[in-house]
Amino acid sequence: MASLNISEQIRNLEESLLHQDFSSIPEALEAMICDDFREVDPKGRECSREDVISWLLQKDPTMRWEFSEFTVNQLTDNSVLATYLARQILPESSSSGSRHSSIWRATNPEKTWQLIFHQSTKII
Repeated sequence: MASLNISEQIRNLEESLLHQDFSSIPEALEAMICDDFREVDPKGRECSREDVISWLLQKDPTMRWEFSEFTVNQLTDNSVLATYLARQILPESSSSGSRHSSIWRATNPEKTWQLIFHQSTKII
């Protein structure tokens, strides 16, 4: 991903987390998520790394989301904040979607990014 700018890299990672079927390569998913990862779900509950990995491995691989309003802000030399709106499009949903915030950290000089925090808030 070195030839892509940071915003493109992070967007690709976010889309990959939701769209890729990791069931046959769980180690790739585990490498994307930091050991000390935390998530706050749409109901305000804190979820563990294991909870999120389990959901991503078990979700329907045909589910798809549409991303919009995607922005990336540099927090430090090695961390960024991504914010975006995601709306499930397959299977069709009547939901207006959710606002998402993610913090990604580069773990080495080659800028291998790992997710350290994620929060989603349902749009009512």
